[in-house]
Amino acid sequence: MIIQNNFLKQALNKAGKYLHAPEQRIILGATALATQPFIDLNNKSVDKETRKTSAARTVAKIIAGTLVGVAVRYAGIKFIKNNCRYLIKNGQILPVEGKSYFLPVVKKMVDGLKKTATGSLNIVEFEKRMDKYIKAMGTLAATIAMIGTNFLLDAPLTKWLTKVFVNMVNKPSEQNKTEGK
Repeated sequence: MIIQNNFLKQALNKAGKYLHAPEQRIILGATALATQPFIDLNNKSVDKETRKTSAARTVAKIIAGTLVGVAVRYAGIKFIKNNCRYLIKNGQILPVEGKSYFLPVVKKMVDGLKKTATGSLNIVEFEKRMDKYIKAMGTLAATIAMIGTNFLLDAPLTKWLTKVFVNMVNKPSEQNKTEGK
């Protein structure tokens, strides 16, 4: 697909530059929360009670999935960042002992960088690449962690929130209580 609209190109470039896995999960959750419950509430194939229960369960799934997903993604990135430490001394990148378990083979990264006019390492470009590397590896670590968190956190939180929301939507209103007397 070729995008010719400059405004759209700039917006997509900025989104790609600044929105990473956690922020993308927030956008996905917000979009789902704004649309999916209304689809459930307008499903004419089922009765009214089922619609309300389905919408409550959908909201619970979206909230639990978004909260856990964002937290795990941020934790994965932070974990990699804390274990990817280095120092730059005399134009060399040196690992910090005990804090650089996920530091990539830096020589390949440095060789691919443009050198400054003086022939030294372009530190700004290196830092940008390391930031992207850390976020990508953090997302990978989070993806692996989510295999467990889906069962340990997501499912129980969804179950609890579903009970809370179903009780809220099925709770008789004050007006119905007074009319019944």
